[in-house]
Amino acid sequence: MASNDYYRILGVPRNASDTELKSAFRNLALRYHPDRNHGNKEAEAKFKEINEAYNVLADSEKRSMYDQYGEEGLKGSGSGFSGFGGFQNMDLGDIFGDILGGFGFGGSGRASGRSRSRKGGDLKHDVKISLEEAFNGARVSVNFERTELCSLCRGTGAKPKTGFKKCSTCHGAGRVQYAQGFFSFAQTCPDCHGQGEVITSPCRQCHGVGTERRKASVNIKIPPGINDGTLMRVSRAGDAGVKGGDSGDLYVQVYIKHHSRFERVEDDLLYYVNLSIPQAVLGANVEVPTIESGNVSLNIPAGTQYGKVFRISNKGMPAMNGKKRGDMLVNVKIEIPTQLSSKQKELFKELSNSIDGEEKIVKKKKPESIFEKIRGSLILS
Repeated sequence: MASNDYYRILGVPRNASDTELKSAFRNLALRYHPDRNHGNKEAEAKFKEINEAYNVLADSEKRSMYDQYGEEGLKGSGSGFSGFGGFQNMDLGDIFGDILGGFGFGGSGRASGRSRSRKGGDLKHDVKISLEEAFNGARVSVNFERTELCSLCRGTGAKPKTGFKKCSTCHGAGRVQYAQGFFSFAQTCPDCHGQGEVITSPCRQCHGVGTERRKASVNIKIPPGINDGTLMRVSRAGDAGVKGGDSGDLYVQVYIKHHSRFERVEDDLLYYVNLSIPQAVLGANVEVPTIESGNVSLNIPAGTQYGKVFRISNKGMPAMNGKKRGDMLVNVKIEIPTQLSSKQKELFKELSNSIDGEEKIVKKKKPESIFEKIRGSLILS
């Protein structure tokens, strides 16, 4: 087992998704960044620790190796770009963007501008609706929490107007230059993260984080005929983006509650009807409820057996995004009485004897073969 538990460091489960990893890393990095914890050695050590953890878990190959063999499995695997100091801690998209922007042969490789924006994290929320709502369609209010930009500093993390100073590492350029032989590389400044300035006075409302958790609510439209487990996406309703990036999306998974009368079988509805013995034997007309208002009449023919299924057309669920509609499936169950009076028992016995007697009369003697007939005629003659 690894001496450092990277999952514990980031506070995520071992099956955490990429989105969960990014969200956990972002929140911890903002909390423990040296710019916001001047002179705090513990915060600096924690920042390095979470950076190392994310560097491994965000890389699918490294993560697989770590899951199987721990830290020992990472030794000798190489981290790529490690010889240029700090590249191993960067997002690959950031690395390649910097190389392409600042690559040169013998030139200064000067790069400027802010670090690129990043989309906010996606969120997931579950809702439960009734079968009637799934049939008719509905509007559902989804209440949840999400990360939003601080209302006071608007995401900068600093006290408005007076909370910044020019970065002493990049001198306000947002990039720093590295050279290896005749190659030159421009990299996002590790101290100001491409902003060109650092926070001197953290925002009193978000304490330098730039974001805050708030309650949110959105109304979603449930289409008629929606299936159990359907995943719906609400664009840009997730966590706020970083540095002007778009907000993430909200994914709403819709589940349908158990119904007291009907069972759903794709677009059909299954209903169980209980018949008495006389109804099953003699036949009857029964009323079958529908998911709409009112009942429909169903003719039960004489001699209907237990488990027989009748189909009533176009009384099921509407097909999602279609004009067709499922059917109502009526499954017959026969109720056997358990408490009979003495007279009722005598009547059942009479009925049983009557049926048994008729069966004996109906049964005929096996017809004689032609040879038996010939033999009989010879004996008589």
